[in-house]
Amino acid sequence: MVDLRRALAAATTAVLLPCAAARADNCVTDWGMAGQIVRQENLLTVEEMSRSLAADGIGKLVKTTLCRSEAGYFYRLVIRSPTGQLRTTVMTAKGR
Repeated sequence: MVDLRRALAAATTAVLLPCAAARADNCVTDWGMAGQIVRQENLLTVEEMSRSLAADGIGKLVKTTLCRSEAGYFYRLVIRSPTGQLRTTVMTAKGR
């Protein structure tokens, strides 16, 4: 379990991308459908990302949207930092 946490922590910090780096016109608003995609594509779950962000001291996950671009699936995230500031970023959904 510790190795999984370390891998997720490394993946989280390595794959946070600038917002302009990943734009998509194809985002899933229905989380029932998004959950099916996450399972089918073996993507990181929102729960895994949330735990990793908190464990790394990056902050608390406030909002998540699953999107797809030519490069693959990614999440648009709104994160509340430990100081209370909101930050929008994107993170690749690959990770397993």
